[in-house]
Amino acid sequence: MNSVLIVGVESIAGAGLATALSSTHHVTGLSNVAGVELANCRTLHLSSTSVTTIEQQIQSVSPARIVFCGKASRSSWDRQPVQNGFDDSLALEWARAASRHRIDFTFVSSDSVFAGPWMSHTEDDDHFSSHESAVRLREVETEILNVLPEALIVRTNVFGWSPCSTEQGFAAAMLDEISNGLVERADFVRHASPVLVTDLGRLIEKAFDAEVCGLLHLGGAERLSPYQFAERLSAVADRPAAIIPDESLLSQNSHGRDRGETTLDCSVARELLGVTIPLIEDGLTGFLAQCPASADRVPAVVASGRTTVGAA
Repeated sequence: MNSVLIVGVESIAGAGLATALSSTHHVTGLSNVAGVELANCRTLHLSSTSVTTIEQQIQSVSPARIVFCGKASRSSWDRQPVQNGFDDSLALEWARAASRHRIDFTFVSSDSVFAGPWMSHTEDDDHFSSHESAVRLREVETEILNVLPEALIVRTNVFGWSPCSTEQGFAAAMLDEISNGLVERADFVRHASPVLVTDLGRLIEKAFDAEVCGLLHLGGAERLSPYQFAERLSAVADRPAAIIPDESLLSQNSHGRDRGETTLDCSVARELLGVTIPLIEDGLTGFLAQCPASADRVPAVVASGRTTVGAA
């Protein structure tokens, strides 16, 4: 099996990709948070991000591919603010190192680069958000491809369970709120195409096999607002329906990062990889099945007989 080095396994994206790829690859994960443990994945705490440290890790692991999951890999729907925006400049150092060592490189980017009208966005669409974080993220994407034209840059919007007890993705937060009979701030203005992170992992593996490079959109098959996501999650989890949001949300500004339309058109991936893009109901069912054993959010009838995140 090929060796894959995933940078950022403390993130939902990094942990989920490590889980999805571990059955077919030797996976080593680097985390900037101590104590992250994932089944079938060797996890190392990376306390330094210097060029020397990057070189040391590459020489130690000798990966066939590096996957970088930084700030941009977080869902644009997550409620916890991202410190210093989505600037993933460190990815450039990893891309340069991958170029020097002739290692395949993948950067997990975000649908938050877009904020266009009511449409889905193709890889060559230019309905970009003018928010400074989105502008910087597009610059990082471009700089990576300048350094390493064979790099794969995946734009997505993932949901899943966090490997860190101190953080929570938007889907887990919604499930908690649904269980308490209230969904706060779940508006119906913005829309996206969220995908379960382990489903994303299977799609990315197909992209590896097909040797795809450049920009690639990998999201879910359905266009949803946060409120519609909460409705579907309520149904799959057999919880009371989400409360209708305050209609005053319609008068709020829909511009800026993640406030407009960020739905991804995944037709290129569907044709290149010969895959079916995952439906949201399948993703939500998988999300509930992967509920960590320590959590009590999911009805026993849903969780029964399922595999928890990272389990063999």
